[in-house]
Amino acid sequence: MNVADFWDRYRERIWETHIAEDFERDVLAGLSAVQKTIPSKYLYDALGSALFEAIVLLPEYDLPRRESALLERYAREIVERPQGRLRLLELGSGSSQKTRTLIEAAIERYGSVEYTAVDISLDAVRGAAVQLLDRYPEVTVRALVGDYFQVLGEVAPEPPTLALFLGSNLGNYPGERGVAFLRAVRGALAPSDMLLLGVDLRKDRTLMERAYNDDIGVTAAFSKNVLARVNRDLGAEFDIGNFKHSSVFDDRTGSVESYLVAIRAASYSLGGARKAVRFAAGERIHIESSHKFTRDELRVLADACGFVEREVFTDEDAAFALVLLERSEIATK
Repeated sequence: MNVADFWDRYRERIWETHIAEDFERDVLAGLSAVQKTIPSKYLYDALGSALFEAIVLLPEYDLPRRESALLERYAREIVERPQGRLRLLELGSGSSQKTRTLIEAAIERYGSVEYTAVDISLDAVRGAAVQLLDRYPEVTVRALVGDYFQVLGEVAPEPPTLALFLGSNLGNYPGERGVAFLRAVRGALAPSDMLLLGVDLRKDRTLMERAYNDDIGVTAAFSKNVLARVNRDLGAEFDIGNFKHSSVFDDRTGSVESYLVAIRAASYSLGGARKAVRFAAGERIHIESSHKFTRDELRVLADACGFVEREVFTDEDAAFALVLLERSEIATK
């Protein structure tokens, strides 16, 4: 594929972001709260993203393999549900690796496909676009680079569309955040457009917790890396060795909650204002929620956000599901 062919089949739009300013504001606010927290989106700097790619290969973290097996099994059926030449709209596209099964099924069914990738990382989107365009002459790629809510607020519906939110990423939007996100997705779709969710289902506690506590410590390194980022970008002085990773399932929230736990009492300097952040021994920083859904929860959530559940594809263990939703005509309040 030559350069001219690439730009003939690739378009991009980039929204202005303020990542550095947002990072400092969110970290200062989060570490000043009674329950200290750092938003999970800040886990994914360059090293964090590389560590997460290593996590998905771990035997304990079986979510990606379960999802891939379901996509392989049901891709043809999924892409036939929308009527007409299909646009795939993926939220959090990253490397677009897991989406290729659906792209290939759409090419087989319709002859060509438009793939719209929404991601915060321009480098990730462009890297994926080069691979997709080189491999599939039938594909055109449009990249929308920015925060989900920025992008979805300005995307015009282009039916027929199949939106994708895979990788159990919906689990990182618990409660009202998940409702707000799905309603934003609905606003970018036309009636009868569809949304495919990849969701991890609630199961035995030991299995759920094991996925986030691997034996060789890759997930722990991934979690602790956010403190290295705080030290680097905000001039903080965290002793990373004074924190240990912990992920536990919370029956109250229905989520695996991940924390960094202070081993010893300590005080650390943070930010341009040199704010002191104090920790008692055993005090935790919440860094991520990974919600595990029940089938009833999914139905209620879909209805609250203006979607109708059309199909649920699960594996033999009922451990993971692909949930196909259709945008309803009736708006939600």
